[in-house]
Amino acid sequence: MVGCVAQIESDKSGACIREGSERGSKRMTRLQERLDEFKKGFESGAPPYNAPHEAIEKMHRATAELKASGIEGRALKVGDRAPSFTLLNQDGVQVASGDLLREGPLVVDFFRGHW
Repeated sequence: MVGCVAQIESDKSGACIREGSERGSKRMTRLQERLDEFKKGFESGAPPYNAPHEAIEKMHRATAELKASGIEGRALKVGDRAPSFTLLNQDGVQVASGDLLREGPLVVDFFRGHW
């Protein structure tokens, strides 16, 4: 089994909806609209986020720096094979992606922690 960045979301039956499909495209458009609305509300500095203008400016500068670095072009795309990796789990134990893939599909979630 191979790790793959492919599934964008599932429909009610659990079937994979890929980014290029008509249904996937409509859902991605709705998602983009929702993200745009969230960004507008967040950047307004209004509750519930109350983000200070200085923090928003810093986020914009950091985003521009990342884009200028070319990192976007090196990121995995839908359908790309994910490289094998070993990470520490929540208990500090090393876990290899290959070991997990032998048991079935793998979803990797990076939990940033509490704010």
